[in-house]
Amino acid sequence: MKPLIAIMQVAAVTVSLPAVALEETSKRPELAIGTMLGSLILVLACIFLFAFLMKKSNLIRHGGQHSPIKVISTQALTNKSRVQIIEVRGKQYLLGVSEHSVNLLDQLEPVEEETTDIPENPSFKAAFATVLSKVGKKNNE
Repeated sequence: MKPLIAIMQVAAVTVSLPAVALEETSKRPELAIGTMLGSLILVLACIFLFAFLMKKSNLIRHGGQHSPIKVISTQALTNKSRVQIIEVRGKQYLLGVSEHSVNLLDQLEPVEEETTDIPENPSFKAAFATVLSKVGKKNNE
């Protein structure tokens, strides 16, 4: 019976603490602002600490410009296998990647961008006017 009474007393004190804190901050508004700013600084410090720890533990991968290997394209074949085109020092490779292995399938020739003689796209205004004139001719006939 005594442990039950002790638990109820602790619960009563715990429930009354926010009310006491609210009453104290309502009497002194500068205390509420200070508490809010202190909490904000604590949360920001935690965010920066976790970001620093993730960076040091290499959980954030640094790809892009500093990496000599660039993944050009990926195509999934099954749930656990895929085909990838990667570029290493200007050369492209076709890789077969599965759960347990990576196989070189082919070394690809560098792709030269094809230039086609595509006429300049007309402005939106001119294209819209052309479509409207065609629709207008059909309705008049």
